[in-house]
Amino acid sequence: MCEGHSIVEKDLIPQTAMVEMWELMTVEQKKKVAVIRMDKAIKWMELKISDMEKMTALKKEVIDDMRKTQEMLKQ
Repeated sequence: MCEGHSIVEKDLIPQTAMVEMWELMTVEQKKKVAVIRMDKAIKWMELKISDMEKMTALKKEVIDDMRKTQEMLKQ
């Protein structure tokens, strides 16, 4: 799972503790946790897409500026 900012990954909660907690959960609780983790993954992916879109827009602006500069140099 690509969470990126997980509490477990930052070692605030040791992996063994997470396994122990998981074993104590009911099926319904496990489903809720799975949904929460999926929501985090979706938000992370949306953030990455947003960053890529911003970079694409910036690159298009740079290309336009380069073309304008190129035209000025041709004259």
